Amino acid sequence: MIRAYTTRFFYIAPVILWILGLTFRPVFAQGAADLNFSHDSSQPIEITADSLDVAQADQTAIFSGNVVSIQGELRLGSDNLRVYYRGGDVRTSGQGAISRLDAIGAVAVSSPRETATSEWAVYDVDSGQITLGGKVVLTRGQNVLRGEQLVIDLESGQSRIIGAPSSGGRVKGLFVPAKKPQ
Repeated sequence: MIRAYTTRFFYIAPVILWILGLTFRPVFAQGAADLNFSHDSSQPIEITADSLDVAQADQTAIFSGNVVSIQGELRLGSDNLRVYYRGGDVRTSGQGAISRLDAIGAVAVSSPRETATSEWAVYDVDSGQITLGGKVVLTRGQNVLRGEQLVIDLESGQSRIIGAPSSGGRVKGLFVPAKKPQ
């Protein structure tokens, strides 16, 4: 009897999500979502903050206090942001360009349709991938997903949410159906 209900659930759940107009795709082991974080990571990055410390020898810079980093329609806010620049012995066109951003404290990543918050984030500009960790909350409208880690592939727009070990590795989601027109 339980097997019959479980089997029906796996066939019915995607249909229910489609009817609700959601693009979330359940993956049973880890939990994943097809969200629309697709983005061109080759665009310029503008960073503002209360202060800046540069370590020329390390090819890094640390922005502190109310940090806001904007690249196209993608926004990354945090308490602190460490920026890694490409270096090299031979001067190239890519030298001095940003290769990675490490955000720490009150992290918020947003696009026009989604917002994700966490304790920390790493944006690998070269690979076009953002990894958020620590009490991740992802929202799209009234729909909310919670987990321990979120990996966003900006090239494909696909995301993967991983649950916390303390919750048995499970992801929690709240899906609010669209209101019917009256």
